[in-house]
Amino acid sequence: MDFNNLFNSITFTSGVTLDNRLMVAPMTTRSAFENGMVTNDELDHYALLTGGVGAVITACAYVTPEGKAFPGGFSAASDKMIPGLTKLANTIKGKGSKAILQIFHGGRMVPSKAIGGKQPLSASSIVALRDYADVPKEMTEGEIEEVIQGFYEATVEQ
Repeated sequence: MDFNNLFNSITFTSGVTLDNRLMVAPMTTRSAFENGMVTNDELDHYALLTGGVGAVITACAYVTPEGKAFPGGFSAASDKMIPGLTKLANTIKGKGSKAILQIFHGGRMVPSKAIGGKQPLSASSIVALRDYADVPKEMTEGEIEEVIQGFYEATVEQ
């Protein structure tokens, strides 16, 4: 296997260039505030990972409140989160790495205790194969549209 290209820059068709082809894979620290705001602990964690790699993919950020799959996850479900997410991106970019925000909706993997005791929403009512899993509510067409809108709003420039 030829690893010579790992340290060469790469430019994507979008025009974005990475200094090299090394990336930090997403890792969850569960260090965000209960409301999903990025904490200084998160910023410190990412500051240690950046520099020397082309890009860093963040831990997952939920796009709707009912998509929160675990305590301590950070949120992209509200414009109130933008200042913290901006600090996160600037922390990563400060040492020359590109910042990639991973967004998600936890679906059937969401424990009801993570969303205030509500029933999780999913594509079906099939329970996840986990000991603590709750039976999810099969989403209506309107709820599916709301989740799609959540993904859109998490990615659109304000």
